[in-house]
Amino acid sequence: MVRRDSGQPRTARTAFVDRLVGWRRDRLAGVSTTGLVLATLAYVGANTPSLLPRPWHLQGLISAICGSLGYVVGVSLAGVGGAFARWSGLTVSVKPSARRVMLGVAFSAVALGIGLFPLMSIRWQQFQSRYVGFDPPGPAYVVLSTLAAVVVFAGFVFAWRFVAGLVDLFTLRLGHRLLRESLARTVATVVTVLLVALAADRVILPGGLLIVSRRADQVNATHPEGYQPPTSPWRSGGPGSSERWDSLGQDGAIFVSEGPTRADIEGTLGRPAKEPIRVFAGVVEGRTLTQARDAVLAEMDRTGALDRAAIYVVSGTSTGYVNEWSASAFEYLGGGDTAVVSMQYSTLPSAIAVLSASDEPVAASRMLWEGVLARVAARPAETRPKVYAGGESLGAYGGNDMFAWPEQMLSQVAGAVWTGTPAFSRTRAALTAERALGSTAVNPVVAGGRHVRFASDPGELTHDQYGHALGDWGTPRVVYLQHESDPVVWWSTDLLFTTPDWLRETRVGGPMSQMSWFPLVTFFQVSADMAMSNTVPGGFGHRYTESDTVPAWAAVLGLDPHADYSAITARIAQATH
Repeated sequence: MVRRDSGQPRTARTAFVDRLVGWRRDRLAGVSTTGLVLATLAYVGANTPSLLPRPWHLQGLISAICGSLGYVVGVSLAGVGGAFARWSGLTVSVKPSARRVMLGVAFSAVALGIGLFPLMSIRWQQFQSRYVGFDPPGPAYVVLSTLAAVVVFAGFVFAWRFVAGLVDLFTLRLGHRLLRESLARTVATVVTVLLVALAADRVILPGGLLIVSRRADQVNATHPEGYQPPTSPWRSGGPGSSERWDSLGQDGAIFVSEGPTRADIEGTLGRPAKEPIRVFAGVVEGRTLTQARDAVLAEMDRTGALDRAAIYVVSGTSTGYVNEWSASAFEYLGGGDTAVVSMQYSTLPSAIAVLSASDEPVAASRMLWEGVLARVAARPAETRPKVYAGGESLGAYGGNDMFAWPEQMLSQVAGAVWTGTPAFSRTRAALTAERALGSTAVNPVVAGGRHVRFASDPGELTHDQYGHALGDWGTPRVVYLQHESDPVVWWSTDLLFTTPDWLRETRVGGPMSQMSWFPLVTFFQVSADMAMSNTVPGGFGHRYTESDTVPAWAAVLGLDPHADYSAITARIAQATH
């Protein structure tokens, strides 16, 4: 309802108090009715299912954030509507009795949405929990998540109203009607968002990066608990290596300390094997990316990596994390006649590293890849090893986009396994866009699976999601492993305002089949899922382990992906910390 000013003067103090705690005719305790209704709708949307189960406190936080955004949108719309009414002279009158009924219905719907919808949605959370092997939540989950949402939402609203009160105070002290009261809320919203954005850009983000950077440097320099320096000369950080074990960073030190030995492989396969080579270079003070790459190449020369039958160039995450299941699978299936090489390019966690330098993963991956290819090309053709590529998460992004286009990747690799490739990878997006009519963004079929195949489980290495057999698989073979429940694969800022293809398509079975897209809300739901993506068992979320990597590497190496590899997976599981 739109009303004209009563004409009674307001003091600056009165405006400020009204904004903070006053009772007004068109608001309940100073709360915008339109804002509250849209906040409830956003809150309800936030309690619908997404990709992974969430703990109650995270659910409460996401519900509050989405509800606050809905409130801001509602308040802004009310402000714009009021301004239009004043400009046009439009007056809308409603009988007091009808208005009371309308408000009663609205606030009853709000109460039901806040109180009852979480009780209705608990079945979704229980299904998601059982799906990944967690114990399903009980009634306490609903109570705690709702309380958390209400408390956080109240804090957001109070902060917004405080700014709105300051706007009223400022405009009334000027003594002019430069800003109508109906626009004050809109101005408050804009001011609040701008202040938060400015603070984030100039204070919070730089300060946070500084704190995280210092903490990351400390973690990077700390010896990983439960690991010892390698005793094999065929590993960086071991005897004869120019790279000290304590200079490799935590993830690099873990990488060279783990993995099968020659005896492990022979005992598992029942045939002769070689001692696998693992090469790594870390970020040390004063070392550039070029120098780190050169250190890797020097270690390859020292260990004789170029004399092996196959080299796996891993595009690691920023800190040098390498998926042990992927590296070990390559070594077991290759009989140890292998070299796995990688390097670190930052001490920052992946999420922070990509914000501070989004091009660094690609630059580091390309530098290492081209350096290895140049070494291989310098050898006689008959003695050149096959060179494979791969990586996980941020590493998969860097490794994919080091190629200018998918055809370049196919022209250079002997094969590749990419796990959990982020949605912002240009190469993966280009391949997905080329999918056959009828195949989905979750399991795209590209050129009949001739060279590239996407799989969320081993069965999809040879069949599409409907069970239809794919065509002949030529070489090179490239596999993209992407779980339906992996938020890293599906997260994108486009989720804010656009329905993604993977939510417009037919979805059957898993949690994704329960999802619906809501403006703004779905983005924050999937963002919250990312926080949980590594807490679930292997085979779900962002966890790519034995059920994924061993069959994928078997297929890429020309073996039967459906053969029995239980002996290999059991040995890797036993050795993995």
